[in-house]
Amino acid sequence: MLENQTTEDSSVEGLIEAQRRCSVSPNPFERVVGSLLMAALLQKKLAALSNRAIGQLMSDHLWNELNLLSPEMTICQAATERLLNSSSVFKTEKENVNQ
Repeated sequence: MLENQTTEDSSVEGLIEAQRRCSVSPNPFERVVGSLLMAALLQKKLAALSNRAIGQLMSDHLWNELNLLSPEMTICQAATERLLNSSSVFKTEKENVNQ
């Protein structure tokens, strides 16, 4: 299963699904090593994404999985809003102070 996943699931969505499949695998090796491998591949893909794209992934994948009343949900919501509203253009220090 792992050999096929690394080549077939190279998109962010594919890696997310592959890591989910590995995490519930009945095979302990695949559950641990496969999940860690998929996490490493996903981490590399995520590093190349913009803040907005990361925010969208958080909205699409995390909000549905978290308890609505949990502090994790509040943190996730704040981070998502910040990432979705962030600009790719760097603001000057003066602009940051004024906000």
